[in-house]
Amino acid sequence: MQQIDKNYDKILSTKYKAWVDNLELKKKKHPESRTYYDDVVMDLYRCQKGVCAYTEMFICISSLYDESNWVDGEYKIPDEAAFQRTDHLGELEHFNPDLKENHYWLWDNFFMIHSTVNSLKSNKPVANFLKPDLPDYSPHKYFDYDESTHRFIPNTDIEDENLKIEIKRMIDEVLFLNHGVVRNERENYINDIKQKIRFGSLYKIDRFFTAVDWCIG
Repeated sequence: MQQIDKNYDKILSTKYKAWVDNLELKKKKHPESRTYYDDVVMDLYRCQKGVCAYTEMFICISSLYDESNWVDGEYKIPDEAAFQRTDHLGELEHFNPDLKENHYWLWDNFFMIHSTVNSLKSNKPVANFLKPDLPDYSPHKYFDYDESTHRFIPNTDIEDENLKIEIKRMIDEVLFLNHGVVRNERENYINDIKQKIRFGSLYKIDRFFTAVDWCIG
């Protein structure tokens, strides 16, 4: 689960930013309006490099979140584009579901995650220390990777057994990092890269960044 840079001052959706900042300044409840839905979603994909914030599965084509799709601080795809705004497999995740009622559109609380993972996860909360956009978050602090089984496991250097149990619960029951489909796709992807390296073929790493870093460096 990679660290994600979601620097609020550098988002491209500046019209959304001005709108939500005004709501927060005036301490108003966020409306149900979906006016800036695409602006938020695509800017998140840009920050996440097109992958699920938790599993790092590829869920969005890069053409959708290309910077050229923002015009005057607003997300707009060209009419002649070869893709549709729905050409992605993610859903908007509210990291802290308690904030949804009054602060629904708060940037700090958003991630994009795979729709199936979102369905499986439901409203189960993620441990606060695993919020991937925290400045001090690092996957190496909490996880290890078993290359023989291609499973994430709690960091073996952690001495607190209760913390290890909590991390394992997060891996298996909340984040679904070792879900069968996720694990199989991750293993195949890493093995494919290894084979390309072995034969000197060109390759591009565009998903499963954390596991690839562990296995290939």
